[in-house]
Parts: sequence; structure tokens; C-alpha cells
Amino acid sequence: MRKSAVPIIVALFLLTPALAFAGPPPVPGPGDADLTQQATKKKKKKKKKKKDKTKKPGKQPTPAPEPVDTDGDGIDDENDKCPADKEDKDLFEDKDGCPDPDNDGDGVPDATDDCPDEPENKDGVDDEDGCPEPPPKIAPIDMELELLDGTAVKGRVLRIIAVDEDEAESKDEEVDQLNVILEDDSEWPTDWSNVRGMKSEKVKFTEAVDCYSEGVQDLGEMTVWECTLKHPTIVSLAETDSRGKHLFVDRKLRRLDFKLDPESIDCKGAGCEGIVEKSAVSLYLYKLIAIEKNDDEHAAVTSLQTRLREMQKSQLKTAKFTPAPPPPKEDEASKTE
Repeated sequence: MRKSAVPIIVALFLLTPALAFAGPPPVPGPGDADLTQQATKKKKKKKKKKKDKTKKPGKQPTPAPEPVDTDGDGIDDENDKCPADKEDKDLFEDKDGCPDPDNDGDGVPDATDDCPDEPENKDGVDDEDGCPEPPPKIAPIDMELELLDGTAVKGRVLRIIAVDEDEAESKDEEVDQLNVILEDDSEWPTDWSNVRGMKSEKVKFTEAVDCYSEGVQDLGEMTVWECTLKHPTIVSLAETDSRGKHLFVDRKLRRLDFKLDPESIDCKGAGCEGIVEKSAVSLYLYKLIAIEKNDDEHAAVTSLQTRLREMQKSQLKTAKFTPAPPPPKEDEASKTE
């Protein structure tokens, strides 16, 4: 059956007047643009107000207080163990803020300590330099001696140092041996631990003294005069293969410094002050020596001989040497304490 086109035509007829009266879409004029912009601004303001409303009002944060450094050593008081004493910055515990006047704790201030980080071993040898010395070359020896001026000394010898006063550039030498000569004939070395006693022989000063100049000096230099005084010393040995009088001999004319344990010194007499102060007894066991610069020969010789007479008074008369007993062993109880 054929469909009728009448309903479609009727619908179009009814819509045509509405479309005809609607006309084209309106074109915005200048005033309409202003209104549009104003509306847009109002919307933005409303958005900003909304955003501001979301911010919560509150106080600004209080800044942290500046660190305090009372002593100005760069370490805050909070971390400074000594806030009133300035750290000395010597690469030793510099972070604790405390000065360290004696880093190694040996009693020698760092200002005068040649080895500020190594403790002195207090052995009677250069204890004031703050540096530890190597172990002694000799085993400890107990010494009892009497000097020519009557001074009596007892003490424990820890080291024996040979000093060459005739050579300005020579270094002190620690020794563990001495040379002995038999009847001005054979000569040999022996250990100091083999010595049991010494005794000086009497000499006539005028026959034992010898003075001389050391030859031509450099231009402008004064003449060097030297006087020696014989001081023959008989040595008693614990062991020897030779019979006869054994004499001490030292071709270098060196002075021997017997370094004593300070706590062991027992001294009576005129010479004790120097011995106790140095913790040492200085002896010339072969020849005494004195040196002076002077262009006047008579004045030099007179001065040197006067000095030798004074030096002679403080030299050895008799001595006794005994190996020191070994230190007591620690018992088990003391080790565990």
C-alpha cells in the first residue's frame, strides 16, 4: 500500500512561519562587548576571593636563635666542653673545645715539648725535651761513690753518656763499654756491667797538667787554649784474664755523665746541689780538660789551671758498682686489679 505525503507537507507548512520570523542570529555591538568583559572580571574576582578564603590565618614562624660561642673558638657553647676556655687548634682533640697545653701528658708543656704527641719516658736523659729516648744500653747499676771534696753519692745508674768537649760538632754518645789498659801495655774494651770498683791515683798537679794552643786560627779568630790534667783511675773488674793494675783509658778525653734514677739519689756533701738538679754525676776518669779563647797566653793558662783545680775537687776518689737487682715480678693478684 502506498504511503501518503500529506502529513510531511502539513508539518513543513506549520514550521515555515516560525523560521521566517526568527531571522538571522543577532550580531553583538560595542556595548555588548563591555558587558561581557565586566561579567568575566566579576567571575575572576569571585574566584580570587574564594582562594583567599581558603588560606588559614596564622603567626609567622619564629627564627631560630643565633648559636652562642662565648670563647670565640669556633665551637658553639652547646657542643663546647670548655665554653670559657678557647680551644688551641693543635690537631689534638680540637673538636671538644678545650685547650690542650700538654697533649701527651708527660708534664712537659707543648710550647717547649719537642715531641708534643709522644710522652717523655723520664729516664734521666734529656727529660726536659719531652721526647722519649730509646731503651738504655746498660742494665741498671747501683753505684756508691765518694768525690775528692768529700761528697758521698748513692744512686742507680740508668745510662752512661760520653761527652766530647774538645769537638764542637760532636754528638753525645751513650756507651755500654769502657776501655782498660794494663800496665801501659795491652788495651781492650769491657762492659760496664763487668766493673766492680774504681779508685783514683794521687797526682802532683804541676806534673799532671799540660797546656797548649790549638794552632793557627782563622783570620780574626782568637787563639784557642786547652789545658788537660791527668786523673788516672784504677778499675776493678769482676772478670779478667790479666793480672796487674787495670787503668781506665779514653783517647778522646771524654767526660762521662752517669745518669741516675732521680728517686734513687742519696747525696751528702757540698756537691749535692748540682748532682740532684741534673740527676747525674759527671766524671773525668782519664784526663780533665778545659778550653778557653784568649790571645794572651799567660792569662789563658792561668785561668785554665785555676778551673782545673776546681774541677778536680768534684772528681772520683773511690766508687763501688753492683748490678741492680731485677724489679720484683708482679703477682697474679696485682695483674688482675
